[in-house]
Amino acid sequence: MTSSKFHFVVLLLIITLIVNVQSTQILDNLSDCEFKGPCQKKQDCYDRCAVNKPPFKTVLCEPYGSARVCCCI
Repeated sequence: MTSSKFHFVVLLLIITLIVNVQSTQILDNLSDCEFKGPCQKKQDCYDRCAVNKPPFKTVLCEPYGSARVCCCI
């Protein structure tokens, strides 16, 4: 009985990991962002995204995992 409970818990963990990875990939694929490196605030991204040069871009400093990255739109 203990063995079947252990197998059930392991199966649930595997399914949870698979669903989590797939949902992260879906969000990444739908993003309009062109990620250009780490940032602490929006101003850190101006040079990376070439905001002052045509074509003019919108810049965000977005959370991504445990860090923040420049998002050039």
